[in-house]
Amino acid sequence: MDFFTFTILTVFILGAIINKKTKFYWKFLASVKWEKLQTDIKEIRTLHKDYFQNLKEIKASDKYLFNTTKRKFNKHKTKYLEYLRFCEEKKIAINPNSADIRNVIKETELAIYRPDDVLDYLLDDAKKAYDDEYNNMNSVGELLLKERQNSIDLISKVEELINTIAKRPKSFDVALEEIKVEKTEFQSRIDYANLERENLKNGAKGMGIGVAVGGAVAGLAPTTALWVATTFGTASTGTAISALSGAAATNAALAWLGGGTLASGGGGMLAGQALLALAGPIGWGVTAGGILLGIFLFIKKKFKIKEEKKEEIKRIKQFTESLQEVRLKIEQIKVQTVSIHNLLLKQLEDCLEFANVDYSTITSQDKKRLATLVNNTTSLSLLLGKTLEESK
Repeated sequence: MDFFTFTILTVFILGAIINKKTKFYWKFLASVKWEKLQTDIKEIRTLHKDYFQNLKEIKASDKYLFNTTKRKFNKHKTKYLEYLRFCEEKKIAINPNSADIRNVIKETELAIYRPDDVLDYLLDDAKKAYDDEYNNMNSVGELLLKERQNSIDLISKVEELINTIAKRPKSFDVALEEIKVEKTEFQSRIDYANLERENLKNGAKGMGIGVAVGGAVAGLAPTTALWVATTFGTASTGTAISALSGAAATNAALAWLGGGTLASGGGGMLAGQALLALAGPIGWGVTAGGILLGIFLFIKKKFKIKEEKKEEIKRIKQFTESLQEVRLKIEQIKVQTVSIHNLLLKQLEDCLEFANVDYSTITSQDKKRLATLVNNTTSLSLLLGKTLEESK
């Protein structure tokens, strides 16, 4: 064996060993295949936009005679599937940019082969997205309620400490009175929510509320009623739900509940806002117009005409976006509450040494520390009653 042949053989063997360890060659081939595939992916996305997103109809001659669109789609789909098979056989990762292609192909295939089912698919997808956002908002609302309840406990501890300090300034007592007012208002909202929930639950039949609504009331989680009341506020001049009857009571109950998620047959919190604005017990300040009815009834209409389904999809997406806006506002209040709570907790720990002291005997620096403690306690108490209307 001459030197040249030996060198070539050695390089080949080393290359095979390196490729087995690193799969360098297969990765290189996969990247080449991926680049060549871009034209096919672009064509698939175009078909997806035309027939799935824009709901374009395939011409009768194409659909029943020539099958041009189907053949075009299958050609590009086949090339993509070949790329996936290659990556699977060589046990290498597919390009991360292809993450959504499978779903795009699935939706495009549905639009081309079963066009009559596309709107139902989109409607179901919109409902799921709504329910996810509804549940996310509810979770954030419950977290805010928990933070506020923790804040009540912390504020009470600060009050106890300040009340033990002799000869404290009058400004401290004035601040404590203001803090007490905020705590009382927060508790009144809690009490109101519990009372109305029980009234609705126990008196649904007597108030003329329908069976479905009464069942929803019975299944309402206590924490949901509490976070709604403390986040959106209660109108002291509003008519209590328990004082209503018939259609008014039904509307008020649905408003209070928000109807639940779409999956459970309701319209969610945003659907409830419109009725709530009319019924009065909780001041969301939202105008509904005529779009509310459809959100409650759409799941009962299984055979809507195409245009009605399109409108429902659009409507649900609008409600979903509104829910997201509400959730973000709730999160903003929660972040503010957590921030001041954590700061106040640390300050309280640092000021426990002042329990039962004579204010006139401590240093000016220590007086400043106590003043800061009281000021931050006031700030936290004000957040107890902050509603979404106030966070605009």
